[in-house]
Amino acid sequence: MSRFQRVTETDEAGATRLVSLEVTDEAVYRTSKSQMWDGRLPIAAVIDLNIKRVGSSDLITANTKHGSITWSLKNGQQLIDAIESHFG
Repeated sequence: MSRFQRVTETDEAGATRLVSLEVTDEAVYRTSKSQMWDGRLPIAAVIDLNIKRVGSSDLITANTKHGSITWSLKNGQQLIDAIESHFG
């Protein structure tokens, strides 16, 4: 299980929030304590992942069966590696 703190997420509906991500064998759990919100993205729903550098952060775009989700964080490649390690 991998955890990522202080990630800015923009979801498929265009909502932006500060979240913590937890990558497990079956899903990416997305939690925002300040907004009292949580979400679950099944690993099986991820179609592909793209990364690009924006300033001092990495911008990760996850294209999923339900739309795209964008995460902005430091060391974005570690997030991609954590998710891709559970594809299969």
